[in-house]
Amino acid sequence: MATTPPSSTSYLLIILALALALAASAVAAGSGNGSCIPAERAALLAFKAAITSDPANLLGSWHGHDCCQWGGVRCHSRTGHVVKLDLHNEFVQQDYASFWFPGNHSLHGQISSSLLALPHLKHLNLSGNMVLGDGRPIPEFMGSLRRLTHLDLSSLNFSGRLPPQLGNLSKLVYLDINCGRTSDMMTYSMDISWLARLPSLKHLDMGGVNLSAAVHWVHTLNKLPNLLVLELNYCGLNDYSGSTSLLPHNLTLLEELDLSNNHLNSPAVKNWLWGLTSLKSLIIYGAELGGAFPPELGNLTLLETLDLSYNHIKGMIPATLKKVCNLRYLDLKVNNIDGDISELIQRLPNCSSKNLQVQTLGETNITGTTLQSLVNLSSLNTLELGFNHLRGSVPVEIGTLTNLTNLSLKFNNLTGVMSEDHFAGLTNLQEIDLSYNNGLAVTVDSDWEPPFNLQLTRLASCHLGPQFPKWLRSQKGIVLLDISNAGITDRIPYWFWTTFSDAQFLNVSFNQISGELPPNLDFMSMEVLFLQSNHLTGLVPQLPRTIVFLDISRNCLSGFVPSNSQAPSLEAVVLFSNCIIGAIPRSFCQWSNLRLLDLSNNHLVGQLPDCGRKEPRRWHNTSNNTSRVRITSHFGLEVRTLLVSNNSLSGGFPSLLRRCRNLLFLDLAQNKLSGELPAWISDRMSALIMLRLRSNNFSGQVPIEITGLLALRILDLANNTFYGDIPLSLVNFKALTAINEAVDPENNPFIEEYIGATSYDNMGLTGDSLSVVIKGQVLAYRENSVYLMSIDLSCNSFTGQIPEDISSLVGLINLNLSSNFLSGNIPYKIGNLQALESLDLSKNQLSGEIPLGLSNLTSLSYMNLSYNGLSGRIPLGRQLDTLKTDDPASMYIGNPGLCGRPLPKQCLGDEPTQGDSVRWDKDGQSQMDILFSLIVGFVVGLWMVICGLVFMKKWRYTYFRLLDKLSDKVYVISVVT
Repeated sequence: MATTPPSSTSYLLIILALALALAASAVAAGSGNGSCIPAERAALLAFKAAITSDPANLLGSWHGHDCCQWGGVRCHSRTGHVVKLDLHNEFVQQDYASFWFPGNHSLHGQISSSLLALPHLKHLNLSGNMVLGDGRPIPEFMGSLRRLTHLDLSSLNFSGRLPPQLGNLSKLVYLDINCGRTSDMMTYSMDISWLARLPSLKHLDMGGVNLSAAVHWVHTLNKLPNLLVLELNYCGLNDYSGSTSLLPHNLTLLEELDLSNNHLNSPAVKNWLWGLTSLKSLIIYGAELGGAFPPELGNLTLLETLDLSYNHIKGMIPATLKKVCNLRYLDLKVNNIDGDISELIQRLPNCSSKNLQVQTLGETNITGTTLQSLVNLSSLNTLELGFNHLRGSVPVEIGTLTNLTNLSLKFNNLTGVMSEDHFAGLTNLQEIDLSYNNGLAVTVDSDWEPPFNLQLTRLASCHLGPQFPKWLRSQKGIVLLDISNAGITDRIPYWFWTTFSDAQFLNVSFNQISGELPPNLDFMSMEVLFLQSNHLTGLVPQLPRTIVFLDISRNCLSGFVPSNSQAPSLEAVVLFSNCIIGAIPRSFCQWSNLRLLDLSNNHLVGQLPDCGRKEPRRWHNTSNNTSRVRITSHFGLEVRTLLVSNNSLSGGFPSLLRRCRNLLFLDLAQNKLSGELPAWISDRMSALIMLRLRSNNFSGQVPIEITGLLALRILDLANNTFYGDIPLSLVNFKALTAINEAVDPENNPFIEEYIGATSYDNMGLTGDSLSVVIKGQVLAYRENSVYLMSIDLSCNSFTGQIPEDISSLVGLINLNLSSNFLSGNIPYKIGNLQALESLDLSKNQLSGEIPLGLSNLTSLSYMNLSYNGLSGRIPLGRQLDTLKTDDPASMYIGNPGLCGRPLPKQCLGDEPTQGDSVRWDKDGQSQMDILFSLIVGFVVGLWMVICGLVFMKKWRYTYFRLLDKLSDKVYVISVVT
């Protein structure tokens, strides 16, 4: 039977059907989704059940039957097996120091072992979440997901021992278990030999994992021949003790290597490093590398990024670096190059001079008088040469670096004038820092329009004045502006506040700017405002809601302390040395994050508000939510420094201080406060370092509990009416029992960020700082206040004896107990106070002899014992002879019983006491012994001559014959003349 051949229409239908099938297959493959397998759907739901919080709603789509359609899930196009689970936190942030901040969008809970029911899982990414609770270790069952090729568990806040079972994941190509620095290296691995069982690895990141106990880490890494990226920063790796010279450099594909912040100064490690010739990026900052720059750097010809900053490398960069033609990023800051900048530029690769984009050489002891050689680096977008010893002027040709976005020449010795021509071609400039080149001036025409739009502008201690720089008006994108100490004597222009309304940091301090501030700055977004040491007048303005640090000290502001409390982030308010009046408002209690308040040297009255009292409820409608939030007072929980001296405050010892458990510095001096000191002072303010209450009306006995302030270094109760005995247990002031120890931020968690450790370096003591009556005069301490140890109880009514325990406070620098009614003897062991520089015990009723040990105080430069009842011989010698050389007797006047130098009254008796005015010659004999020896020698010699003349006839003849000749000669001479 004959068959009918298919028609052309049938062929077309068949082809169309095949095309549709292929298209459907392609779509399915492209979407990565297939039909969900029920067992794997159940496993995913079990994983979801272990999540306790999902603020970003990552799992919001995890419902319905087809799990392949759920967010973060991808299935195989044909089998339907789950092959990928990606739930990473998109909002995780990493700062410059590798600190991770998961933020408020991370998953919370645990990683369920139900993942083991996903046998075909190849890709797992849970990074940036909190799915290991609070510091749990990575679960061991992770090592059973044997089909994984990609595993990212970075920034999960895990800790504990890394499971070696991860070595079972032999198919892994990508492994990221970087825990940043939030874990403080609490995650560790004693042995990383399990890595050798992952031969397919191309990307390995174990940053922040403590590997200090890993011995043969180089040997292990050398067994991963496919590695492209290796990051082991902040791992505590130690110098490799084994030999690498015999190891083949198997990492022939490695392109990126980061070994920063480890201990890598051994020759073996460096020999291994410089042999990795395939590297394109080498980052080893802060790794304690020493010695000279290795010439082997020239072998890394593929390098594009080289970061050897924060090491101890010395000398000029090697000439072999010329061969590295692809170099784009060079960071060598904080090393000791100690050479001329022209020579350094000449050693950069000529072939890459047009490619080099970033050059960071800050704090490397570079010298030189010209920057002319820099203009050939035409591709530079970042040039940082701060903290060096560069001299001379800035060449106008720097304006030809048209790609420059960041220019930093701060802290050098540059001089001369920079004009419009220097900036003519810098159209891309965003950041400029010329700070602290005191001989450098920026002088431009008043109508100059800059070609750039700056974001960060630091021109501190550069001469910009006397007029306020008008060109700043066009820089509306500025985030940070520092024109402090710039010689400006103008008024702040009206446009300043609107132009910089979005700026976060404004510093116009230490000029001579006049005029008034706007009454309200609430429209601004700034976090830091420094206007101190100017001539500003008017009222203190209402503050921006965003303000964190405010300093308008040393001006002529008047009016009241701002009464608004709408600044929830406020940490520092510094308004000392103004003319502010009135009382401190009760809204002050709402500044719950306040850490520093300095209102000293104003005209404040009234009492400090009692923030502990109940307030009427206040409600505030937030801008983003219609719900109402109750504002409560939490003042005192954070405050560290409270300085309100030299005002007219009244009342008793402020009760609000009961809430200030973290208080370090308290200065209530020179007010009108009265009453007794509370016994709770040591219990509620146990961290106190400084307590100044001088020149008030405090009275009563000093509570014995005050000696419980173990950290106290400065105690000033002078000029009050305290009476009774000085507390006996002064030895409890533990901080005063150590010599020459500054406040250690690491040992005192309360002070870590307040002494030289913050962007606002006055967070401890501010301005004129600490005024101390020492050495008979008022001295101001600032930076050195961290070393000062002082007790001043002068001008009170203390009675009784000076406690013997005071000799245990060997760290004391100043001790002033003058103008009291103290009696008894000066403690015999007072000579133990070896650090003492100033001692004032004058105007008391002390008796007895002056202890001989005072002459042993080698640091003593001032002493006053006048107007007491002391008696006996004044000890002299050593340090005591150097005191008050112009009028030494003034130290002892008013003590009728004292005698001996330097007083005119002589002591009775011949026996010298120890330390008397007898002086010893170089041979150890006293002057009296020498005089006695001379007299005895003369008498003995005379009698020997007389006896010789009497008993020896020949001597007599010779003697008288000599006399006759002499008499004849005298006669002849007299006759002739």
